[in-house]
Amino acid sequence: MNDYFEQIKKDFGDWGQLKTIGDFNKEFKNKLSEHNFGKDNSRLVFSVCPDDLNRLQEIESIESFLTQKYNGEFHLGGLGSYPIGGITGITAASHHPPDNVKNGERKHGNLIFFISPHVGIIENNGFLYGKIIRPGQEKLTTSCGAMMGFLDQLKKAGDPSNFKIVPDENNMDTTRITLQKELINNYSQRLKEILSIENQNQQVISLVKLNYDVVMNKSKQMINEFLDKEKEHFKGNIIVFGGITINIPKKTLFMMKDVILPKK
Repeated sequence: MNDYFEQIKKDFGDWGQLKTIGDFNKEFKNKLSEHNFGKDNSRLVFSVCPDDLNRLQEIESIESFLTQKYNGEFHLGGLGSYPIGGITGITAASHHPPDNVKNGERKHGNLIFFISPHVGIIENNGFLYGKIIRPGQEKLTTSCGAMMGFLDQLKKAGDPSNFKIVPDENNMDTTRITLQKELINNYSQRLKEILSIENQNQQVISLVKLNYDVVMNKSKQMINEFLDKEKEHFKGNIIVFGGITINIPKKTLFMMKDVILPKK
């Protein structure tokens, strides 16, 4: 694992802090304790990709670690970790924290958000980002498949202005449409910069950083809207942990970027 760890640190530079699951757990527990979050008064809320690579039993994954330690999770995320559950999903999650009653008085429940798109890396005659070999398979597959597929389409289009979002008149592919519209309509300049990158690995890294910004920016907008809408009802607290999950063989690492307290 050390070779992967050092390579990822080098390639991502100072964008975030690369952590093993154990290292992340220490910081996670310290931040929660510092702000009075705990298993007995909080519910985990994930905005992560549905890709099972991030929670298969054969893989030592950060998502499985968190759900086991904190008694499951409420899911907001769709393809590319986009928070497709929206404000309605956050409102529903806010009704789910455990009742923590002490001295006859109930403490208001809190929400712990874990927001993380993902990307694979495999050593295959050199390190290759955006690819992984999944348990039970021998072939290389993409990770994140939705974002790598988007990048392939973007390259074929040559420019965001030429990108054709395939219509979905019967609402059969909702997350794809929403995510692609968000990328093309609001991040076209970033996409042009990504297309101009010649190094394939750096191109993928730049895309997953953009993926993170899209998901985190939208999540913060939704959380703030929820807090404004539910200020008379939601008396608990919120903490947000954000970063990029990195799939390496049989494990995940976490590139931690942000810890946010929206109510502060």
